[in-house]
Amino acid sequence: MAASKFSTATLTTSLKHQTPFDGICAKISAFYFDLDNTLIPTRAGDSKAIRKLAEVLETQYCLTKDDATLATQTFLKSFRRCPDNTQTSLDSWRTHLWRESLQSKHKHLAEQIYPQWLKLRYRYLAIPPDYVQLLQRMRRAGYALAIITNGPSNAQWEKVAKLHVRGYFDCILVSSDLPWEKPHPEIFYEACNFLHVKPQECAMIGDKLETDIKGGHLAQLGLTFWTPLNSSAASQCLDDVAYKPHIKLNSLLEIYKYFPRLNAVAAPIAAPQHHATSTSSRRSSHISSTIISSNSISSSSNNRGSSDAYRRQCAYRRGGSLPAMDCSNSEAENSCDSIL
Repeated sequence: MAASKFSTATLTTSLKHQTPFDGICAKISAFYFDLDNTLIPTRAGDSKAIRKLAEVLETQYCLTKDDATLATQTFLKSFRRCPDNTQTSLDSWRTHLWRESLQSKHKHLAEQIYPQWLKLRYRYLAIPPDYVQLLQRMRRAGYALAIITNGPSNAQWEKVAKLHVRGYFDCILVSSDLPWEKPHPEIFYEACNFLHVKPQECAMIGDKLETDIKGGHLAQLGLTFWTPLNSSAASQCLDDVAYKPHIKLNSLLEIYKYFPRLNAVAAPIAAPQHHATSTSSRRSSHISSTIISSNSISSSSNNRGSSDAYRRQCAYRRGGSLPAMDCSNSEAENSCDSIL
């Protein structure tokens, strides 16, 4: 979701009007963010990158417009369906997808095309500057921050690394590293345990009703904020939705309206994102197997399985081999409806 302009004047004016959630907002001490299409514009960014690459294939590699369009759309569809493969590295898997997407006479170009696509992808997936400032203000205001994202471990941790987001967060949870994924309440409780906060003191922010919002309700978090992926999603009727968001945001920046503390802190000094690092007082951005204790917020021994199995799950974090993955359930690339 692209950042929209939300001027200081608008923020100041909006703060004069109280909302029905003021009392609950005052009790919030931690924010849980979804990653894709909430913090970073995954779907829109991937579409922009693939359109730009189609132009590159025409101008640099002399493909016809039809061939370039077919190859790039075929790749994007395959990539969204299965962004990772347990049997090989990310680079090898994506190069394979490019080779399969190109016509026979162009398959030899896959090794050259892949790195160009990767560079374009992360250019368009960058966190909008306004969102970066929001995260910085949240930190300065004393809120604990976590990312809770579904998806394959390697692919999600690559985003964290290449987009330099780790330094803004106290905790980052990727579902493939753990025995559960959103909307299972245990993944939210895991963040609560790590940050030493109660569920009712936390707010979940995400674009998916069926994972982010439902999960927030199942875990009995204090608030759920819904950031619809697009105007079509935003206009959908919620009458038949079992787990409705407490608040719908047209832009992530509307968070300022509900948390005046964010406007009260001094504006952070702009700095390149790659310089954002954890301070000595900040908790680690990942959970080790030793953090899980018997006094978890909710009893979940049956869900977790044996401690050895859980340690093996944790060993997969950030670049290790992954357990078998069901490619049909990958929130990481939102593998569902349209190609572009």
